Amino acid sequence: MASEVTYESVHDESEELSLMCDDDLTVYDRLQERCEREIGRADDLVAALRNAGVGDRVAGWVTRCMEQYQLINSQLNQLKQHTYAQDEAVVKAKKLLEAGQGVYAGIAADMESVAERPFYVSDTVDAEDTAAHTEVFETTGA
Repeated sequence: MASEVTYESVHDESEELSLMCDDDLTVYDRLQERCEREIGRADDLVAALRNAGVGDRVAGWVTRCMEQYQLINSQLNQLKQHTYAQDEAVVKAKKLLEAGQGVYAGIAADMESVAERPFYVSDTVDAEDTAAHTEVFETTGA
């Protein structure tokens, strides 16, 4: 079942989107801190393994894990950039919505009053309606 889209519902939705972007950025920061911590721990572990004389195979496993954390960290950077851009777009759209609401509020109110009428003001057919089939439309060159 579709809900009615109103100025208030769109305004509220834009508020929720902004809050979701802020929440996402907080989570990304926490994940990046974790990645950076694990990358540092992996560096220390690889150095300790090599100093202890453990084979390259075990150090290679740790190195591959560290590379995965570096990959996740770089992907989180991309996610943050896109989330910032999305948040800015939501804020811009909200400002445009608010500006447009002021411009078109009178027109919208008039349209609502027309839609609520139980009848048409006039049911007479005028000359424009009866001559519509004879109108000639010219195309303009590009």
